[in-house]
Amino acid sequence: MSRIKNRITESLTEACGYSPLTKVVSEEEINRILKQESGWIPVSERLPEESLNSVIGWDTYRNRCCFVQYLGGRFVLGDDIDSVNVTAWMPQPEPYQESEESHD
Repeated sequence: MSRIKNRITESLTEACGYSPLTKVVSEEEINRILKQESGWIPVSERLPEESLNSVIGWDTYRNRCCFVQYLGGRFVLGDDIDSVNVTAWMPQPEPYQESEESHD
């Protein structure tokens, strides 16, 4: 939440050049920042590239997240037997890497 507050403050400072407390923020601007911070991309906005690599999808049939692939112009779940209705997606996070400090 603090990261979102910082983004809003930065956006306001850039827009008006002075303290953000003196400017009213539009609901549209707040929603844009929240959408960017959440990481979810609505399929109505854009689709992932077609790939064998999985993305995380929000399945409205099951009301949960699942790993799906976007192939042949549609989202595929597992062995493609189950139906899936993905309304938003996000790329998988970068793989975990231990810091070099933990090896000292």
